[in-house]
Amino acid sequence: MTQKFVRILAAVAVFATGAAAAAADQLRWGYDLAPFPPWNSRSPAGEWSGFDYDIMEALCTHMQADCEIVEIAWDGMIPALQANKIDIIWTGMSITPQREEVIDFSDRYRRGPAAYIAETEMDLPISVEGFQGKSVGIKKATNFYTYFEHYYGDAATVKLYDTTDDIIADLSSGRLDVAMGDILELQRFLDSPDGDMYEMKGVTPVDPLLGKGAGAGIRQGDTALQDRLNTALKEIRDNGEYDAIAKKYFNFDPYGSD
Repeated sequence: MTQKFVRILAAVAVFATGAAAAAADQLRWGYDLAPFPPWNSRSPAGEWSGFDYDIMEALCTHMQADCEIVEIAWDGMIPALQANKIDIIWTGMSITPQREEVIDFSDRYRRGPAAYIAETEMDLPISVEGFQGKSVGIKKATNFYTYFEHYYGDAATVKLYDTTDDIIADLSSGRLDVAMGDILELQRFLDSPDGDMYEMKGVTPVDPLLGKGAGAGIRQGDTALQDRLNTALKEIRDNGEYDAIAKKYFNFDPYGSD
């Protein structure tokens, strides 16, 4: 499948028209308006690329589905799915007990921890004492926020943001003490010239609040689509397509171990 067959729709248009449910061989995949390289990137011309995009293409090929990308703000993903504006949430949504109360998921297709970064000179133990009095920026409506608020929220001042880029901007300007977010996104900042004064202070452990990894979010009870996705995912895992895609972007296995 090439990108010309993946139609990119503006979320506002979809919500405005109230499009009817997609046919069985047509799938609308919800993408966050804010791309997260290397999971997802978007060119100035509006073309998507990245690990998640490549995996989506492979799954669509195996499912013989005509796929569309629908761009939606992160905190509108679950409402859009429930309102039948999209068929699949596909932006690294972690499978958590709270989300499983309102939507279903495919098997996971990737897993990754969160990281904490701050100025190199800052002493920052990852503990209640370490976060005492600190301001911490986290992307809103994420399991990272749920995790941090549960363990450290009483110690720190938590500031919520729409994008990781907004968090980094406030960290760089001194309006934040600590940034918490996807390890690859934050590592990209640390590897840039602007990240010279900062370092990674720690990563999150395996924890139920962080979920079981990221899966495709689907409407509750849609077992037919769930089975299609899981079958296609198993096929690309078994035939080596998944590993070949992963090696384009990472020097580790993004699927992770159980």
